Amino acid sequence: MSRLLVWFAPAAACGQCAMCFRNAAAQQAAGAQALNTGILVLLLPALALVAGFCFAAYRRRDS
Repeated sequence: MSRLLVWFAPAAACGQCAMCFRNAAAQQAAGAQALNTGILVLLLPALALVAGFCFAAYRRRDS
């Protein structure tokens, strides 16, 4: 499994568009902090869904 992640991690890291990269690079400290906070806010619902599915799978593992 870890070998699979090694192959896909570089592709995901380089998958951002040039406009997003230039916008992030041009930000000052306050703008960069706001961008990082926005990324975390958008990440939370996805993490909550994954955690919910994992919890449900864990609860139903013996059924």
